[in-house]
Formats: sequence, C-alpha cells, structure tokens
Amino acid sequence: MKKSSAGLFQQDAPMHSDRQLPDLTVKVKQLKDIKAIDGTVYHAKGKTVTSSSVSEPEIEQFQQFTYTDPETGYQLPCNIYLPKGYDSSKKYPLLFFVADASADINVTATPLFQGNGATVWTEPEEQKKHPCIVFAPQYTDDLINQIGMLTADSNTWTPGLTLVSHALQSVIDNYAVDTNRIYGTGQSQGGMTNIALSDKYPNLFAAQWLVACQWNTDEMKVLKDKNLWITVCEGDTKAHPGMDEAVAKWEALGTKVAKNDTFWDSKAPLSTINQQVKDLEKQNAHINYTVFAGGNHMYTWSFAYNIEAIRDWLFSQSKDGTPVKNS
Repeated sequence: MKKSSAGLFQQDAPMHSDRQLPDLTVKVKQLKDIKAIDGTVYHAKGKTVTSSSVSEPEIEQFQQFTYTDPETGYQLPCNIYLPKGYDSSKKYPLLFFVADASADINVTATPLFQGNGATVWTEPEEQKKHPCIVFAPQYTDDLINQIGMLTADSNTWTPGLTLVSHALQSVIDNYAVDTNRIYGTGQSQGGMTNIALSDKYPNLFAAQWLVACQWNTDEMKVLKDKNLWITVCEGDTKAHPGMDEAVAKWEALGTKVAKNDTFWDSKAPLSTINQQVKDLEKQNAHINYTVFAGGNHMYTWSFAYNIEAIRDWLFSQSKDGTPVKNS
C-alpha cells in the first residue's frame, strides 16, 4: 500500500490473475415435437445435446505464434492479424495492443476477448478505412513466475518489458510494417507498457492511445511532444489523478493539451461522443486528454475502444508529420 502524489491510498495490482477462460459451450434440449414444413415430425426425446465446437470469428482471424527471445530464451505467446490480401511487398500500419494485468493467464488468445482493444481494429468497416497489421502479445502467468510482472507501480523497466519490446521489434522486422505509422495502445498494464516503450524508444510510435493507465509523471515529461490520446474515468483512483498530474507537468513545460471542460458521459450515444472528440480535435493539440464521468478503472475499456473518432484520430497520425489519407 502506498500514498500517491494526489493524496489517495493506492494498492498495487495482485501479481496473479484469477481470470478464467470463458465457457462458450451451449446445451439444447427439445421439449416439444416439431413439425417441419414438409410434414415431417421430429419427436421430443428429452435428450440434452451439447455443442461439439465453438466458432469465434473475431478470434479466428488472428494467427498465434510463440516468440523466443534470442537474448534470454524466454518465450512470449503472441497474436497477429494480417489484412486480407496481405502483400509482403507493400507497407502496412501496425497497431500494437497490450491488455491489462487481469488478462495475464496461460491462454494465448486472452487479449482478443479481454475487451475489444485488439479485435476492434479487425472489423470489416475498420479495415476498410484503416487496413493494418494488429499485434497483440500475451503476457502469461508462467512469465510472471519466471521473470515477474510486465509492469508494476514502481514504474521501473522490467525483464518483461524487454521481452515484449523485442517481440514487437521482431514483428516490425519480419512483416511488411510501415515504420512511419506504428500505433500503440493498451489498457492499464497495456497503457503502462506503451508509456515505458515510448519513453525508452522515443522514435518508435507515430501516436498512442493510453486507456486507464498512469506512470511516473516525471519520466512522462519526455512525452510532451508526442501524439497522445488519453482516456480515463473520473472514478479511477489511480489513472485519473496520475494523468491529471502528467498533464499539469506537460502544460508547465509549454505543451498545449486539449481537455474536455466537463466530464463526458460514457453512456451517451456514440454519435454524441464522436462529435465531442471531433470538437476537441479542433484545438489542434497533439496531446488530447478526455475524462469520463463516474466509472472506475476497469470500466474504462468497456466503452473506450468503441469510440470511432479516436480510432480515426490515431490512424491520421504519422511519425514524420505527413498528412495521412485514410482509405
């Protein structure tokens, strides 16, 4: 237990997650006779039939592989999505997503169902606008036992961050990635991972979307010129005061930060929220900070990635500042 600079008592996240793989099996029992159009009668036998397989189209679009770090020998399960018609002779933007610590279990596909922070980018309409490669590594419970947590409230570089950063670089080196358009995002642990990587590798990302996360605000000063969209909830007792403090320090350094004057309503129609985002963009600040009323830490990513206008903002950014024409 520690006291934050905002005066609130905080507790580090537990090292091990109790998250379980969801059971998607379905059981069906025919209770009455059914008569088909052709007159055939299918009599109820009172037998329960259990589904023999489960189809998960959003998850099945991803390929799974294991990255082995040549320096340490540690292995990191990974998920990657390649756009339809992927052509290795072309260059594609890369969307890098890391889930929160409650997803740190020994199931490779967990980042694909622990919220929609990875899968939203692969939806047909999204790919039509923003065709991209999506990379979602899975930090496992086994890795926590071997080398410790990926991130912690000590805000220090960890062996896990080294492993994830090496895996990301391997994807950049081995796939047709446009290095001018690498986008990072993540929730909680995932946002902290993004901040740490951006701090250590300042020329890596074109833009980042940081959801419900915080980091050492003195270290975050180096992000003052980055393209960032920050989303937190008022009731998040760690990310909200943490990001308030970071924003204040950026502004003290002369950075313009676009902020909503009043807390937004996460339950408002998406059309309303999207318009609020577009209005905020008109301030022409490269750092945008949006706080939603109420809520709490984990609630934030239950709605954040549904905001189309922030997704569009992310993909409009480039590392060299060249305007991006979306599809």
